[in-house]
Amino acid sequence: MDKESKLPPDKKLSDRWTELNAKKTNLINRCQDYAMWTLPYLFPRTGTQDSELQGPLDSTGARAVNHLSNKLIMALFAPSQPFFRLTISDEIAEELAAKAKDGDEQALTLIAAMDEALAKTEKSAMKELNFNRYRTEATTAAKSLIVTGNAMLYHPKNGPVQMYGLRDYCVCRDLSGNVVEILTMEKKNLHTFKKEIREKLEAYNKGKYSSQKEVCIYTQVILEDDMKYHMYQYADDMKLEESSATWTAEDLPYLVLTWNLVRGEDYGRGLVEDYAGAFHALYQLAQAEIDVVAIAADIKFLVDPGSSADVETLNASESGTYHSGREGDVTVLQINKAVDMQMVEGMVQRLQQQIGAAFMLQSAVTRDAERVTAEEVRQVANELDLSNGGIYSRFAEEWQYRTAILMLNRINVNLGDKTIDPVIITGLDSLSRAGDIDNLRLLISDLAALNEVPEDVRAGIDPAKFIAYCAVRRGVDYQKFEKSPAKIQAENQQMQQQVQMQQEGEAQVGIAQEAARAAFKQPGE
Repeated sequence: MDKESKLPPDKKLSDRWTELNAKKTNLINRCQDYAMWTLPYLFPRTGTQDSELQGPLDSTGARAVNHLSNKLIMALFAPSQPFFRLTISDEIAEELAAKAKDGDEQALTLIAAMDEALAKTEKSAMKELNFNRYRTEATTAAKSLIVTGNAMLYHPKNGPVQMYGLRDYCVCRDLSGNVVEILTMEKKNLHTFKKEIREKLEAYNKGKYSSQKEVCIYTQVILEDDMKYHMYQYADDMKLEESSATWTAEDLPYLVLTWNLVRGEDYGRGLVEDYAGAFHALYQLAQAEIDVVAIAADIKFLVDPGSSADVETLNASESGTYHSGREGDVTVLQINKAVDMQMVEGMVQRLQQQIGAAFMLQSAVTRDAERVTAEEVRQVANELDLSNGGIYSRFAEEWQYRTAILMLNRINVNLGDKTIDPVIITGLDSLSRAGDIDNLRLLISDLAALNEVPEDVRAGIDPAKFIAYCAVRRGVDYQKFEKSPAKIQAENQQMQQQVQMQQEGEAQVGIAQEAARAAFKQPGE
């Protein structure tokens, strides 16, 4: 545990907030630039909250962040299916499976009942998630993660989820990246407090508050020696005793998320920071392009001072009229920067492709051709998804799993005894399953190609060895699809019985037909 996170008895939370907030100065300055290149409203500069925010002249950054954040949330919290599945512990599952294998009907009934109950619990948790508009706040958090590298989601026991930006909280971590302290600061009008708290505040501060006085609410969540998180809350410098709470690491309702976290650092780094050079260059080049276009659009005419042409008469005349003068008396001022503009435009397109590829913009990585097959598009999409597999892994542990536990807690499902546990089935796991399906499809294509081999050559190939060879190289565990010798034998016997019964049935039908013919046979025939 970080010893600096311990608050001395004589130290105020307001002083602790000032101390921790000062450490974020360089990070906040950088994040303001990152937001300016992408989504300025996401992290505006200090003092510009109520004014119009001028975004970049090129919309590539905004489009990239919006696209990736929505794609990320759709992958992590798909609306069409639960992002987790409840499973019973391995010990209980193995015990029930052994009893069911021995023919215990009660075990079979219990397994079916547990599966149904777990499925209902999953649906209830997802309804709770949707009821609290979770995906809206999650999308905002994803944008903040991409741009600033940091975001915090607070799951209150009752009420909707709240998203905190980098300015709204401070965090301290140990060397392993575990959170040891969280500190938030919010402002609230005095008259919005409960009457008893308002009276205590006025008495504590000796009546210095006016009716519209803003009170700073400091909330500290700190990991103590019992390895539990304890929450303390202060209104200015007065401690609010009724706001104390204690949580375990899994039950902590504060999710302090990062995009990339470097060992020894308290705050994460976003994807925009990885491509800060490209964003900055694109920002400057877009400005240069606009300046050149503005100059080129400002039309100016030059008149030869020795010309006999009357400029005022030319301005006042109608189109198609005749005037005395020579060609060249009046010329248009040109900047002759077409070649330079082509070079700038080429660099802009190159930067847009780099950013588009990093932020999974399909249009930026699909080849420019008249015919682009659906298979090419699918392969590019899979490659982009798999390239972000590390992010999916981090979010599966820090975001999805914790969210599943908190949603289950809100519907009063206790996971303390570890009898059941949520298993994440989207994100990286979903991508992995999609890759397994692709490999299986390729294996089936390989096996189908065997039919195209000449029959005399195919006769010398051992099918089992051929399947094993192709499956190993496609990365498919084909043995899970193989039937056991006992099952093959049972199916063969069943097939033989069916053939025998069919033959017996056909024989009986033939006998019946002969008997019918004999019964209706006319005398003398």
